[in-house]
Amino acid sequence: MFDQVPDIIEGFTHTEYLTVFNAIIFGYVGAEYFQGWGSIIRNRKHIQSYWQHLLWTIFAFVMFIQNWWGIWPRVADINQSIFFFIYSLLPIFLFYLISVILFPDFKNQEKVVMKEYFYGNTRWLFALFAVYFVLTIISSFVYNDIGNVLVQNIIRGGGVVLAATAAYFNRTVWLHVIFLAIGYYMLIQFFLALPT
Repeated sequence: MFDQVPDIIEGFTHTEYLTVFNAIIFGYVGAEYFQGWGSIIRNRKHIQSYWQHLLWTIFAFVMFIQNWWGIWPRVADINQSIFFFIYSLLPIFLFYLISVILFPDFKNQEKVVMKEYFYGNTRWLFALFAVYFVLTIISSFVYNDIGNVLVQNIIRGGGVVLAATAAYFNRTVWLHVIFLAIGYYMLIQFFLALPT
């Protein structure tokens, strides 16, 4: 039939075809964050909120949005081989796991103390953040990245160190407050290193 995969079938390119799948997965993962926040609001009588947990959920979601924003120059590369396509799905999968760890299952109508839940899961949460930052550093070499890649990778490297340290010292409250402030500062600096 075909000796190779055709790039266009009736005006629909292979890259567009693969990007649609990525967009569907991105949408599903984004919905997990909205569903988590919605569940917290719906079950507020059974939940004792914790400010740091809320700020980390926002941080993770903003990073997720930044990931979507940042893949635009890489979209053409996912068509190079199935390996590039599968590799493009890894960050989305990590954000899905992060969302699962950030939001508990609220179906039981039990009392949930978010501070206890958060610190009970910080080792996994920050280990996933560390893996994500390592993956983004690798991605800057796999794909043709744009903007000030050196500054971006320095910030990503700082993210690896902070996340790994937070995973190791997973129950130290004051340290997590410092990491939260540094994390938001580094996120802003990363945005400033992106091209406009």
